Amino acid sequence: MVSVRLVSALLVAGGLAACASTAETAVPSEPGSPVARPGPDTTAPSTEVPPSTVVAAPDVPVAEPGETVPGLAAVDRAAAMCARSGTETSGVVANAQLTEASGIVASRTHPDVLWSHNDGSLAPGVFAIGPDGLDLGFHRLVGVDAVDVEDIALVGTGDGDDILLADIGDNGAIRESITVFRFREPDPAVVGEVTDVERLEFVYPDGPHNAEVLLVDDAAGRVVIVTKEQARATDGTPNDFGNTLPSLVFEGSLEGHGAEPVELVAAGVVDMPRLEGLAQSDEPHPATLLGFGGLPTGGDVSADGALIVLRTYETAWLWSREIGQTVSEALAGEPCEVRTVPEPQGEAIAFAGGALVTLGEGVNRPLHRIAL
Repeated sequence: MVSVRLVSALLVAGGLAACASTAETAVPSEPGSPVARPGPDTTAPSTEVPPSTVVAAPDVPVAEPGETVPGLAAVDRAAAMCARSGTETSGVVANAQLTEASGIVASRTHPDVLWSHNDGSLAPGVFAIGPDGLDLGFHRLVGVDAVDVEDIALVGTGDGDDILLADIGDNGAIRESITVFRFREPDPAVVGEVTDVERLEFVYPDGPHNAEVLLVDDAAGRVVIVTKEQARATDGTPNDFGNTLPSLVFEGSLEGHGAEPVELVAAGVVDMPRLEGLAQSDEPHPATLLGFGGLPTGGDVSADGALIVLRTYETAWLWSREIGQTVSEALAGEPCEVRTVPEPQGEAIAFAGGALVTLGEGVNRPLHRIAL
């Protein structure tokens, strides 16, 4: 989530009208109430993107979009994916109450179901949507007050999955602790309220951080948070327009939670400014023009755990994960770039059905699919 001042700056920078969609989000705040739904956005960005640039990637066979290359190690799979090009609009989000999609994840139990959520504190819950944007219903979390929900992920239980909803945003860097809400993945065919929600509290070892990325290391039973670091103002306070700094990686256990927050453990650094300098782009994003490009705004781990993706406002970065590596250890490696199409305030990305799907904030936004 970004502040109103940041949104205004994005609108002004370069006169880019693409970011003006943030003004379209004035809809009833309580999902389930009647609302007049505007038609699909007919000014969606072009679905054509230039070929991706592979960073330090080996020569590998490249399959046609939608196909796989058998027998490839994770590192070669990542390189093959980054070498492809071609993004399509698979549909438009039909539910006009999903106004600030800050995260997205593909169900591993229910085929052709994506879960997403609103940014901030808007009526905490999850939206079920089809791969074409079809509205499959909203599931409200009962008795849950959120501060700034920024991402969503799945964790296996041995008998299906739980959803993790990450209340980890902290633009002012003032929160004493952050929260991950854990609950059983709903049946999208039975729309209703979620009443059994576990509240997992975490605290950083070195003081508050702003973050928009939650990853899950299923094998280790841990969450991984990648922070969104920016240079502070001269008085030491958070700065919406501060230059991008390397992101910090923290880990925390999903077990052993009681009345007191569990302290996260520092687990690495991702040099986002360096990656931003490697990104291939025909037109700079407003965030880049203002000096804070490359901030991580969303991420996911593939269902088999072999691939990790982080997105920024401008592009996406793909890491391979070797057998035995933790997610944090894999993030210390060298990623390659998967080119994305421009999205107004793009913060949501997920592996889904052999592809990556991305979604930007706004009303009735297009779902973009990048064939892997």
